[in-house]
Amino acid sequence: MAREADESARTTLMRKAHKIRLNPTLEQEQWLLQASGTARFTYNWGLAEWQRQYEAGEKPSAYVLKKQFNAIRREQFPWSMEISKCAVDTGFRNLDTAFSNFFRRCKNGDTKKGYPRFKSKRHSKKSFRMDGSRVKIDGHWLKLEKLDEPINMAEMLRFDGGVKSVTISEDAGHWYVAVNVEVEPPEHKHPQESVGVDLGIKALAVLSNGREFENQKLLRLELRKLKRLNRELSRRQEGSGRWNCTKAKLARFHRRIANRRLDCQHKMTTDIASTYQIIGVEDLNVAGMLRNHRLALSIADAGFGEIQRQLSYKSAWYGGVVVEIDRFFPSSKLCHFCGCINGNLTLAEREWTCECGAVLNRDLNAALNIERQALNILRRSGFTEQVKNGRGEGVRPFGAILVEASKMDEERRPSIPAVV
Repeated sequence: MAREADESARTTLMRKAHKIRLNPTLEQEQWLLQASGTARFTYNWGLAEWQRQYEAGEKPSAYVLKKQFNAIRREQFPWSMEISKCAVDTGFRNLDTAFSNFFRRCKNGDTKKGYPRFKSKRHSKKSFRMDGSRVKIDGHWLKLEKLDEPINMAEMLRFDGGVKSVTISEDAGHWYVAVNVEVEPPEHKHPQESVGVDLGIKALAVLSNGREFENQKLLRLELRKLKRLNRELSRRQEGSGRWNCTKAKLARFHRRIANRRLDCQHKMTTDIASTYQIIGVEDLNVAGMLRNHRLALSIADAGFGEIQRQLSYKSAWYGGVVVEIDRFFPSSKLCHFCGCINGNLTLAEREWTCECGAVLNRDLNAALNIERQALNILRRSGFTEQVKNGRGEGVRPFGAILVEASKMDEERRPSIPAVV
């Protein structure tokens, strides 16, 4: 009985990551750069050795390569002994991930296979990962293995739980630590049952209850400054001091825009995930949408993929479920009153009149159809029969629902037809 209780408690735990800015000293920053360089070096060494063994007819693997590197590490690369072994493991872990993705794309028949390439010392991202057992966090201080003094953190860790790993990275001249903590999800009761979310450019998101979230268009509003910085960088001689200074300014510009965008996305997705138990969203082909060069900038600035990712894990955290609707489902063209499809609807038409006489707002109509389709999918799949007052098991794609969702609010939308 005790073992079953431990296993059930273990299954309810979830991973949460908290990214915090670091304030290292000059000596500590040099150590972080050395650790990042060690991870990059081991990745390049493993890739070169992988190619050599493959050409020799062998079957290399990242695990075997790591054992071979550790056998010669002390004699041939004594400088790597000054850094934690986790930096070495990071390089081989990244190599294994790169080849796994390459083999997966080959198996799926993708056009771009993405064979792993060597990492440049100048242009590659500086980062490494450490196990939770090799770090200690005490208030505003982060103690790393083989680093004498702890590093100051800009804020304290918000989560109470076991630290599984930390990832330290550099971005636009600043160092950050992402602390991965295993915690138990909170007991949460959703105020409302279901909602459909239609993502767009004019409005970032329109909910099926009529609520809209503004699209701030952060990058588009700063295009003049971005163009000026790019012109300034193009006039500099690559590698010079002024070129590095302008490149740093450009990196800080993109970091500021990305932070503002993430702030808007997190506030919106947290609001939706904590309010609605069942969330219907479209499975958008963002990569295909970006091929439209007239809309690519606006689509990339909105960040549809990041919004879907946040909704997925936040809904699971609050005990809800995200239902993905097929991307070919005619959510905008389908009248949610009579079920007629307007095949001639263009992207420029924001409102249209159905044959039944209903005047439909394009985005709101799409959100209503997405919510209805999500509930129909749950009803046909039998998920509504699995869970009553606890978290369900095996509910796909992203989480579990807490209460039965087999009925819609007929008083609010009596004319919505069911999809067969």
